[in-house]
Amino acid sequence: MARRKPPQLVLAKQCCNACLTTRNRIVSGDRAAQIIRDCRQERTHFFCHKGDAHTIHCRGVHEILLRDGPGSQAFQMASLIGVPIVEVDADNE
Repeated sequence: MARRKPPQLVLAKQCCNACLTTRNRIVSGDRAAQIIRDCRQERTHFFCHKGDAHTIHCRGVHEILLRDGPGSQAFQMASLIGVPIVEVDADNE
């Protein structure tokens, strides 16, 4: 049986070179605004498109949610129960 990886929350160290919160984003400005609005309303995270199998939390959206309050629900739960928060360079993953 394969060993199970311990739980962790993976967060981009910085905005990637095509971050949703920058002019270099890969979606329209309207779509980016809608995604950010939804994340703010639902307190949900957004996965960086550079992550393998949706594993890296977007740094730009994370920072917006932290400015608004305690961050995403996933970040809050990880912090509360002691799940490690690991930062990675999304551009080199």
